[in-house]
Amino acid sequence: MAATASPFGLRPINLIGGQSNNGGVIREYLLPSNVAAAYFTGQIMTLATNGVITPITSSSPTTSTAGIVGVCVGVRYTDPTLKYTVFGQYLPSGAYTAGYRDIYVRVNDDPDQLYSIQAATVVGTRVNGARGSIGQTAAITNADTGNATTGLSNSSLTTGVNWAGTVAGGTLALKIVDIITPDDLYPEVLVKFNQGVHSYYSATGVAS
Repeated sequence: MAATASPFGLRPINLIGGQSNNGGVIREYLLPSNVAAAYFTGQIMTLATNGVITPITSSSPTTSTAGIVGVCVGVRYTDPTLKYTVFGQYLPSGAYTAGYRDIYVRVNDDPDQLYSIQAATVVGTRVNGARGSIGQTAAITNADTGNATTGLSNSSLTTGVNWAGTVAGGTLALKIVDIITPDDLYPEVLVKFNQGVHSYYSATGVAS
């Protein structure tokens, strides 16, 4: 039972509607130049105007946020010390300056993907089996931080990718599909990107 906040970002589970799922579609995005941001597993990824994949920093990306392509599930690169390819969950900021090369950010980019995420507090109520927040939309917090030791997005006691609260009629980043552990103080929640938020289901393109 999750009695403490221990967020891990967004974790791929399966696909909406019972579609066949092979563990999640992964697309690798080349990081061609230095970026002043660290990359953590579980972060939402977006394409910048120059086509460079970067972590989202907004707490509540919406349909007007162009370029969201999914969630980081790891990185690979040529290590500056070992001089061979390494697969990891974390990439430090300024990696090119530090000597990292051949950097690829691995992204789960299926717009129908379902993810689990830890909530910041109790989500809805459970009365006679009812779970009041299902179907509502929610924001995230601390989207651009994480734990360099675990490599997980915001995986610490006091900060984390978690629910900032639900909005009954809002159009925030994610929609609550189910509550996995409704009796927990910090429950695990099943979510997916709202229609029009993910770049593949949006007519809004990245500026050139």
